[in-house]
Amino acid sequence: MKEPLVSICIPNYNYGKYLNACVQSALGQTYENKEVILVDDSSTDNSLEIAERYRSDIHIFRNPTNLGQPQSTNKAVQCSSGKYLVILHSDDLLLPHFIEKMVQLLEAHPNVGLAVGERMETDEAGIPTKVAPFYNTNCIIPGEKQAKVFMMTSFLPCQVLVRRKTFEKAGGVNNRYIVNLDGLLWFKCSLINDVGYIQEPVCVYRTHDENTTSQYNRSIVHMMEYYCTLSEMFRLSKDRPYLNQFFNAAIRRVGELTLRYCHGVFRSKNFTLAKQYLSLALAFDPGLEHNHNYQALRYCATSVHEDPFILYERLVDTITPEKRTFSYDPPDGSFPIA
Repeated sequence: MKEPLVSICIPNYNYGKYLNACVQSALGQTYENKEVILVDDSSTDNSLEIAERYRSDIHIFRNPTNLGQPQSTNKAVQCSSGKYLVILHSDDLLLPHFIEKMVQLLEAHPNVGLAVGERMETDEAGIPTKVAPFYNTNCIIPGEKQAKVFMMTSFLPCQVLVRRKTFEKAGGVNNRYIVNLDGLLWFKCSLINDVGYIQEPVCVYRTHDENTTSQYNRSIVHMMEYYCTLSEMFRLSKDRPYLNQFFNAAIRRVGELTLRYCHGVFRSKNFTLAKQYLSLALAFDPGLEHNHNYQALRYCATSVHEDPFILYERLVDTITPEKRTFSYDPPDGSFPIA
């Protein structure tokens, strides 16, 4: 039996310095029956020159004008033919067995629409580091139960292989948003099908000052748009009593995230913006007024006697949120898989 075709969809804009490694990771899969679709969003750097080196191995499309990441992603999918899809941002990498592992999961479980693997992380130095697995076992998760999790947090696009039928039924990527657009997409997909998860790392996520999240952290728009995607989730699930009960907790979670991102604003020494972040965090969750982290950041931001950044550096060890070092139990109704 012929292996199902898998489409690796790469939207790219001005990530020429990462593109070579990204494309090589797509082509270097242990799984043979694949295609690579690259949509360049009218880059002004050397991205197209790099892509052309692979002209015989990948399909290249170039937008005549810059359309933005959501539209470029949807275009890449529309230009593809695979039964299964992965959205690979051009600053990230797939590990060689990504498709092989994810296809096995989807083929073994026809009720699963999203196959999710773990990630590693890297930065400009390019040295991958492990991340604590999100769940403490390989498992199949009921879609609605995972949708609740997607209201609180998300998986990265490079962690997920999605069925084309599920992607299309969900309406694809919402063109209105950039922040949390993947979280909203996975939420919509989990309202349609169940979700499969394995602890094994299948990709490498790159953090750097030029990625979308870092760029959006430079304005209050970031968290406002995050809240808008959450409101869209509420709208889509208004007739689902199980999800309704978590709406308020999800809004409070946005307050926690706003407070977390405020640290990056402090490190950029934009104290006016830091005050805005703190006010917005309190609007999402008034209970944060009693949170030690909030109180310390507010003290630094409003100081009139000392430099706010010097104060922040003095207190940072006691108020910086720690990285997660533990794994969660899967939601109720999940069952383990090998």
